[in-house]
Amino acid sequence: MPDGSINDRGIASLIEPGRVHRRVYTDPAVFELEMQRLFGRAWLFVGHATQVPKPGDFITTDLGRQPVLMTRHHDGSVRVVLNRCTHRGVKLVAERQGNRQRLICLYHGWTFDPDGTLLRVPVDEGCAPGFKLCDFNLAAAPRVGIYRGFVFASLSPSGVAFDDWIAPMKQNIDDIVDRAPGGQIALDAGVHRYIVRANWKMQAENAVDSYHVPFSHASTVNQKGVQFSRREGDEEGAKVVEGQRTAPQWKQRRSYSVGFGHCWTSNTELKENERSSAVYDEYKQTLAAAVGAERAEWILTPRMHNSLLYPNVSFMGLNMHIRVIRPIAVDMTEVNIYPVRLVGAPDAMNIRNTRLLNVTHAAASFVQSDDLEAFARAQAGLQSLQTDWVDISRGLGREEPIDPPGALRQMATDELVVRGQFRAWLDYMAAA
Repeated sequence: MPDGSINDRGIASLIEPGRVHRRVYTDPAVFELEMQRLFGRAWLFVGHATQVPKPGDFITTDLGRQPVLMTRHHDGSVRVVLNRCTHRGVKLVAERQGNRQRLICLYHGWTFDPDGTLLRVPVDEGCAPGFKLCDFNLAAAPRVGIYRGFVFASLSPSGVAFDDWIAPMKQNIDDIVDRAPGGQIALDAGVHRYIVRANWKMQAENAVDSYHVPFSHASTVNQKGVQFSRREGDEEGAKVVEGQRTAPQWKQRRSYSVGFGHCWTSNTELKENERSSAVYDEYKQTLAAAVGAERAEWILTPRMHNSLLYPNVSFMGLNMHIRVIRPIAVDMTEVNIYPVRLVGAPDAMNIRNTRLLNVTHAAASFVQSDDLEAFARAQAGLQSLQTDWVDISRGLGREEPIDPPGALRQMATDELVVRGQFRAWLDYMAAA
């Protein structure tokens, strides 16, 4: 089937064991179907409750192609409504964030409460007989789920329940949030935002890809094969290469695929007993005072490196941040990277964490710039018509079943997690 048309049979033909057709990254018709069947159905990350701390606060974003508002209503609740005036369809709010006690459409002045309730229509004598304000409230996201401040929404009224969808990844969210002595995090320390000329799935795959690190990020590795320090209190980072081969420590990493496209990679063994600095030691003491020394040691033991809640948000436990993926076109993706502020931690610790993130995951940083170059080159290379298939077969057949049923584990340098993402992709895309 040529590019530019697609049907259910054609979708199924794009995924085979150990490989996917290049059209999943390059075909605008596939992308349009993704916006309907995947981003129009899946649970998507909207934002964090700390981004709207006061009544009237809002942020704007897009879930697939649909603009939405996340607001804090006057009763303290967090709401997710469509950012579209119910009169003539004008986008109600243009700013990315702010505070408005009333949402007023610039076109004709229709006025809404932060929860989407229509309050006033100017010059209402022109309204049709039987006109009722309540019939023109802003459309709300059909389903909203919140876990530890992380707000998700689905644009479909039916589908997998939020509790079932989030369950395999609660520990991954806890791994980040529990590091805060105050028991919560905040996404209020700014954002790195950039656009990459590549398909959104490349960023989703790369977030949990351990195979590329020694090669794509070779400039971050010294002559001993050790990467630079990426955590406060470490003298050096993980050892990723030894001679011309992957270092044994790097081979110890594991990847996990747990259904719904969710996946994560474990952390590399680091020298925890040597991790120390004035800033880190003060933070550790603050955490221990809040939760107890034994619990603090458990929280600070590295277990998870990168986690992906499919399809649009990843968490990194090393350089603590939240990365949100927003598809724009088949070959264009916006990425938003939010530093994690640990509520209750010493200010110096949060400042150092943010500075480290600037070094690693800003668009022009040591690490992220490598990835963006790889994505752009991949998108360009996939325009070739002579080779139709993309190989994702590393480790195929060597998967290790684990709990819960259906979950799998494998070496992190294999491609288990990519195959897991495409299983979920096909589940969404194959259902009309």
